[in-house]
Amino acid sequence: MAKTKMTGLLVNGSVRSAGVTFYTRDGQTVVRSSHSNQPMRRSVAQFGVRMRVRHNALLWQALKAADATHFDKGAYSRFRSLSFKLPVVYVVKSESDASFLLPGMPVSEGTLPSVELTLGTVDGVPALLTNLKKGELKKYEYLLLYTVRQDVSTSVPRCRVSVREVSASDMVETDGCLALSGDEYGDDMSGWALVRAERPSEARPVPQCSTQSVVTRCSYYERFTTSEALAAAAESYGGLTGDK
Repeated sequence: MAKTKMTGLLVNGSVRSAGVTFYTRDGQTVVRSSHSNQPMRRSVAQFGVRMRVRHNALLWQALKAADATHFDKGAYSRFRSLSFKLPVVYVVKSESDASFLLPGMPVSEGTLPSVELTLGTVDGVPALLTNLKKGELKKYEYLLLYTVRQDVSTSVPRCRVSVREVSASDMVETDGCLALSGDEYGDDMSGWALVRAERPSEARPVPQCSTQSVVTRCSYYERFTTSEALAAAAESYGGLTGDK
């Protein structure tokens, strides 16, 4: 590692084309190689982590595209933490921007009571069932319905997110609780989450929401969680090293 005293300017960064990195230590600018002589390891566990990080970033982009990132400070960090329990999906390098609707995908985090959600029927019609009671919402609260769809209309599958506000008047009552009913809730390539949220006001300058995740019947993602999918994806990235 070479050390160089530079006057007038201290630089932190790297010059990739030259293969060097600059950083400042004790008033000196230190120049070192940015290349490692250590062989790159890609064990099954390490590869799984990389696949998880890749996919979580794509799901976050889908939420951002819908302007639907209802998380507190450090939003992306919280989303990644909540998403860590989601299944790992393996895709080949040429389809690295593929994204999938996963059961339990987090869409919001906050301090309001969570809405319990299940898929069922009301009078024979598909429905999104909740534990909300009629008149339970406070006057400054409202509901956001997230619809997450698995789009397979293109060569690379995509997870699409849309959000709209719904009111209690849009819902039907069944067994003492409110539900959203309609043929759309029978779609096995879609999932839903119902978020309880506050409208901003002087009394609530930082409005809260409930912590919610997606419920779905969609199983399309499962074909990308198999040992065969892992083997194909790993091979496209140069194979695995270490434990098999």
